[in-house]
Amino acid sequence: MAIADGAAGAGEDPLLQKMQAVNAQYTELLDKMDTIEAQRRKIKQLMQEIEELEQHRGGSSAPPEEDEPTEVATERREELEAQAQEQQMPELPRISDDVGGVLTRRGRFTLEPSIGFSYSSVNRIAVEGFTILPALLVGIIDVVEADRETYTARLTGRYGITNRFEAELSSSWLYRDDSTRSREFLTGAVEDTVFNASGDGLGDIELGLRYQFKRSKPTSPFLTANLRIKSDTGTDPFEIATMSTLAGQPQFSTELPTGSGFWSVNPSLSFIYPSDPVVFFGSIGYLWTIEDDKGTWLDEEGNIAGFGRVDPGDAFRASFGLGLGLNENSSFSISYSLDQFTRTRIETASSPSIAGSDVTIGKLLIGYSLRTPNGTPLNLAVGIGTTDEAPDTDITFRMPFHFD
Repeated sequence: MAIADGAAGAGEDPLLQKMQAVNAQYTELLDKMDTIEAQRRKIKQLMQEIEELEQHRGGSSAPPEEDEPTEVATERREELEAQAQEQQMPELPRISDDVGGVLTRRGRFTLEPSIGFSYSSVNRIAVEGFTILPALLVGIIDVVEADRETYTARLTGRYGITNRFEAELSSSWLYRDDSTRSREFLTGAVEDTVFNASGDGLGDIELGLRYQFKRSKPTSPFLTANLRIKSDTGTDPFEIATMSTLAGQPQFSTELPTGSGFWSVNPSLSFIYPSDPVVFFGSIGYLWTIEDDKGTWLDEEGNIAGFGRVDPGDAFRASFGLGLGLNENSSFSISYSLDQFTRTRIETASSPSIAGSDVTIGKLLIGYSLRTPNGTPLNLAVGIGTTDEAPDTDITFRMPFHFD
């Protein structure tokens, strides 16, 4: 029996040796993993120390020779971040000032000329009288048809201050043409009365700032804070006064303004969320128009004339939509924007709060982008008005040029 037991023990020795070898390799692997984890923590700590040093470099007394490697590393890292951002951020057709995809990277200047056309038509029927029978009206029916065409040539410049912050300056030239056709029925009029007015010149200059926040994780949306400031460089509509004939009937000026006549500030927040194969985007903002004194005077009878202080009202703005990449060189998008304006207030009016001035402007936007062989994108946007106050249709063509 002793011989048998010895033989059995001798047979188990190779298996035990293999198990011991596996255990030794496992222990060695755990030691290596612990070493790697310690090195990773040390590298992370060094990176944090480098970032802290970068933040305090302005007040550091270290010699330039010691700062140069850190500066080179920082520039290289920012360049890599910019390249990664351009690869991750989807390129959308620039259908508005807030939606357009990638921000201008640091040191790059973008010059974007654009042309646009807008058309709106309004038909109004005013009835003044009373009805004797359901089919018989005694009084005056005034039918008015107004057509407005606006041509806009805009030049926009963008500069990347950092990889996440860009500044924009935009100037425009406008040509407007209005045609109003009216006829009063039941007054003996047999021909339409047509009134034409036009205007051209410099529009309101705008300054824009955009900052893109860092994403907390790869699945988070791209968030961008926008701020636009509009000046009053265009022709003020309140400076174009109406004239009066000797009979006392108003005769309106044939000149049209090219600006709003007010400064405005428009902060907004936009997002872009890629979800292959589509991209969801949207924005929400507020338009604050600063009231202004348009002047008053005394007429021949000693009554106060003019407008006094005018507040054209503010607006709540929102938009949402989606984009789809058709292939490597083209993309398509569709979105909807809605602006809700508050009432206009005029100091000298009998009722300062003007009834009917709180309007809602809704627009359906369709955008298309095509990248040329040299990399320049051609952006086309078509807008369709969905409310009575919105233009019937407008079309805008943009073509940016980049300079490093």
